[in-house]
Amino acid sequence: MLALPSLTKPRLLALLFALAVTGLWAVPALAQEVKISFKVRGFAADQKKMLIEVEDINAAGPVLRVWDLDAGAFDKKIQPIAFAKVNGPKAVREARKKLKFTDPGIEDMLYPLDPADETKTLSFFGLMATKERFVLACTDKQRLGKVKDIPIKSDEETKVMAKANLRGIFWTTDRKMLVAVVSQKIDTESFVSEKDEFHVVKFKLDDVQWVEAPPPPPPKK
Repeated sequence: MLALPSLTKPRLLALLFALAVTGLWAVPALAQEVKISFKVRGFAADQKKMLIEVEDINAAGPVLRVWDLDAGAFDKKIQPIAFAKVNGPKAVREARKKLKFTDPGIEDMLYPLDPADETKTLSFFGLMATKERFVLACTDKQRLGKVKDIPIKSDEETKVMAKANLRGIFWTTDRKMLVAVVSQKIDTESFVSEKDEFHVVKFKLDDVQWVEAPPPPPPKK
């Protein structure tokens, strides 16, 4: 049996480091984490493109990118614009001017029903209807309404289902287009993935699928 020489603490640490580097000592991999979040920062006049603020925890910093609504993807012809958070508002204004995106958009979880009465609004929210379906919903304080069904993603290997969350509602200034930003988070033993995604609705009040309240019970005799 091969006798090992006695090692001082510095030499032992150096040996362990060398074994790890050469692969002779297996080091368990740390859990990976992916987190990407979006915010809408403006729209093109024809409402076919959006300016998006992107934050990725594995990137050097936030960037502004252009999302093509027809393609359902980032426009690869337009280079991302990096900026420091402290200069965010200025960077957004300059990017909109450069791209000729004249509509700054509106971030609002409410939709006005009566311009003359601020209390009459729709409130938007999200809920997990089932393990496989998330619902973008709204209420006028009397009824509940469904705006859009959103399928839930799952991890291909572990089959772990995501948990969805409504992070924000953005509108074109004319209130004709709604963009819901929904995050889907998958948490397994080996990694955590939390990514935002867009769900675009050409919003019309008549398209809301209302759930009528049940009739009141008959009076007791």
